[in-house]
Amino acid sequence: MRIRIYKIGAIIFLFLFFSCKKENRKIDNILTFAKVYGYVKYFHPSDEASEIDWNKFSIYGTSQIEKCKTQEDIVNTLYQLFKPIAPSIEFATKKSAFDSASIKITPKNKEKAILTFWQHLGVSLDMEYKNQPYESRRIKGKNQKKANLLFDYEPEFGENIVKEIGDGIYCWIPMVLYSNNQITYPKANENKLNKVIETLKKTNDTNVEDLYLRLGNIVNVYNVFQHFYPYFDVVNVNWEKELEKAIEKCYFDSTISDHLTTLEQFTAPLKDGHIYISNNSIQNYYVPPISWVWIENKLVITKVFDNEYDIKSGDIVTKIDNNNPADFFKNIYGEISAATVGWLNYRANLKSLQGEENSKIVLTINNKNIELTRSFSPHHVTDNKKIDYQKIDNDTWYLNLDLIEMDTINWLLPQLEQCKSIICDLRGYPKGNHDFINHLMSVDDTTEAWMQVPKIIYPDRERIIGFQNYNWIGRIKAKKPYLGNKKIVFITNGQAISYAESYMGYIEGYELATIIGQPTAGTNGNVNPFTLPGGFIISWTGMKVLKHDGSQHHGIGILPDIYLEKTIKGIKEGRDEFLEKAIELTRNE
Repeated sequence: MRIRIYKIGAIIFLFLFFSCKKENRKIDNILTFAKVYGYVKYFHPSDEASEIDWNKFSIYGTSQIEKCKTQEDIVNTLYQLFKPIAPSIEFATKKSAFDSASIKITPKNKEKAILTFWQHLGVSLDMEYKNQPYESRRIKGKNQKKANLLFDYEPEFGENIVKEIGDGIYCWIPMVLYSNNQITYPKANENKLNKVIETLKKTNDTNVEDLYLRLGNIVNVYNVFQHFYPYFDVVNVNWEKELEKAIEKCYFDSTISDHLTTLEQFTAPLKDGHIYISNNSIQNYYVPPISWVWIENKLVITKVFDNEYDIKSGDIVTKIDNNNPADFFKNIYGEISAATVGWLNYRANLKSLQGEENSKIVLTINNKNIELTRSFSPHHVTDNKKIDYQKIDNDTWYLNLDLIEMDTINWLLPQLEQCKSIICDLRGYPKGNHDFINHLMSVDDTTEAWMQVPKIIYPDRERIIGFQNYNWIGRIKAKKPYLGNKKIVFITNGQAISYAESYMGYIEGYELATIIGQPTAGTNGNVNPFTLPGGFIISWTGMKVLKHDGSQHHGIGILPDIYLEKTIKGIKEGRDEFLEKAIELTRNE
């Protein structure tokens, strides 16, 4: 009997061992395909590669490469997939196998040919925005008019990349090709190219229940960030390892919501506060009529927007759907990309409440279970102050920069000129009122390069050529009346992101005010959204933004001169402790 049990145990062990080995082989195959996919899509300059539907190709390609069982199978399949669209590409199982001199990419009449290569300012290829500041351009013609170039750098013919794309598998890709007026050289086999094009036309790019659509999406997301994300130098992430985990999760997903979660978990380690992933078919953004935050290590109700429930501000939530709140939030944190704790908490406080319309959430408060219905949209449930401006006393004005428009500020200028102190509240997003900064400046803005778009020729963010520098359109200039001679206090926190941080960057950089509150989101720069098969939309940060002194902004944000925390006592009493501190500062001589 004991021998029989051992035999059964051994059989189960061997089954699990070979099953895991088989799954690992599939994951490795997709990893290999993903790398080649990015190199060819963004850097191989052939006409054929520039004309195919890359989203559909990612779906088709993963379906073919996944089946491979041996190294030889992988190499043969890579040739079948990529040779019709990148006829000069080569694969080998030894790095030394590539002999550039013997690889024929030079036409007989090269004197009449022109050179073709890729230039990227950030990236616009398959992105939603096709104009500045991001642009990808396939340049045809070396040393032609500079107007055709995105920036002043041209790779030489003969430059190539040799990359290990899998365990003992390498690829060789030229960075520059010759071209005549019709097509790049060497020309692809037309029959094989047409076969690929016809196959892609038949490829379904809408059904998220299709494993290969999900895998294709992961391949696309990996490559956008692998080659163009500007913050790998300050974000500690093993991106290839995250790719491997995301591929594995695809095999367990079955619904749109599953795949959305996988995409969120995949991108969360990038710590980019601009990363937001959505799908219009998922309507899970409804919330119950409450808001909450973590205060003093407790989950505290901050506002109640429906008197039907026996809940009040300051109540402490001890369970969420019978789960410990800390454990509940832990899963939420893993689905949010955030550069600072403040932005992470802001996103998590909202995301933790969201669900489908009229779905239920049960909170345990004061040892009682209270069932709430998610029937509100998020913009109806907010802690933001509703007052756009207010005269605190004869000497002090309050401006809520989240709500007040510039026309209103201009109307108030005569009164602001007469006061002694101005409190500016920027715990959110400005209402297009950054011209107010002009009245705080005693000199014109002289900054040149705090917004930077990378100039990219080579993959994997190697040998970045430099940066295209930007400032705000219409430089900040000192205007009258000058208000900077007053006591100026700015309130901010982790909810302030992007445009708000550009605003606060001037306040910090030119020392225009005393800043109180908490660090901002640490994420600034123009977003660069793209769509994926299945209806997914992903936004992210496509440029590098620095502080005005040239130091790091990403992941740090604008730091307050005086750090503040909310208290449970303050919430119960309905007080705005940050504003109270600001008023106190204006009254201190």
